[in-house]
Amino acid sequence: MRNEGEKKGKKRAFKALFLILILGFAGAEASAKTFTVDSLGEGDYSSIQAAIEAASPEDTLIVNSGTYTENLRINKLLKIWSDSRNPKDTLIRAKNPAEPVIVITAGGGIINGFGISGSEEVGIYLEGVEESRIENNEISGAKVGLILKASRKNLLTNNLLSLNEKGLLLENSKENTIQKNAIAYNYEYGISLQKSSQNQIYNNYLRNTENVEERAENHENIWEIPISRKKNVIGGPFVSGNFWANPEGTGFSETCVDEDGNGLCDKQYEIMEGLIDKFPLYPKYPTGVKKLEARFEKERYEAGFAERERIKAEKGESEAPKTNEKKEAKPEAPSPKSEAEEEKENGIPAPGSIMTLALFGAVYLLKRRKN
Repeated sequence: MRNEGEKKGKKRAFKALFLILILGFAGAEASAKTFTVDSLGEGDYSSIQAAIEAASPEDTLIVNSGTYTENLRINKLLKIWSDSRNPKDTLIRAKNPAEPVIVITAGGGIINGFGISGSEEVGIYLEGVEESRIENNEISGAKVGLILKASRKNLLTNNLLSLNEKGLLLENSKENTIQKNAIAYNYEYGISLQKSSQNQIYNNYLRNTENVEERAENHENIWEIPISRKKNVIGGPFVSGNFWANPEGTGFSETCVDEDGNGLCDKQYEIMEGLIDKFPLYPKYPTGVKKLEARFEKERYEAGFAERERIKAEKGESEAPKTNEKKEAKPEAPSPKSEAEEEKENGIPAPGSIMTLALFGAVYLLKRRKN
């Protein structure tokens, strides 16, 4: 009887513990709230930053379509979604162009579905952040589109980074996953890695004059995954490495060979000395590249690039040191030699030389007479 009573008591205890756990989880879920933000005042808040400040960690903000002119500071775990999930109609533009549009200093959150512009500095800036997701955003017009500083294990996916000086910068960051992004038509570099390692960078569309900034520390990152059968960023049948292109249309992935028709280049791509993408993507279905290219403003890029070249040329003229020193003359093609020069080269004194010798001789004779 005693054993049966003990068994029943244990069962009751387990049931009670199970109920406590269930209620605890339910309470945690119930405590997380969802707020709506609407630029026209039809939501809980008309400002995203006001909603951020009012929200508690793990709350969700749903932002209705519209334009929000503000600089956001996110210091708690929040999930921030555009209601349409369309970066074209839900825009965040920097109120202060000298500051990043969005600064995130807390991990675990989500930013999804925004068009981000208006900062001269940075689009999205993460510092000391872990396990956040930055996805489905379009970032343009900054010195750097997206920065990760001292951050790890974040996911950057399905973002479009264009018309920035640099598309993506990782600084002292590791173990981040960067996949399925379109990083194209940036003026300096597509990706820059500074003292960052163990990042997995694959299945991205890269079309920049310099896709990767050449630094020694880039060698400790991974530029492909084992081949897996899944639709890739350009619509091909396999996922592995990246699509390597340039604005002129002569990039590696644009000129490589795919004899077996699997949508991967037959040869590996040397990104820089000692740095390899083993399975670069090949445009098996050209329509995939065309769809991506339709999202970019190539004409705007070309105009911006031309303007930058013009400014560089002007600065080169105005910033040249103003001194009286003569510049070293560049060698020129020899001009036809005069008759006198030819005679001199052949050992025959030129007429001018004969007159000079005669004059020195006369002076010498006069001095001897005086002595």
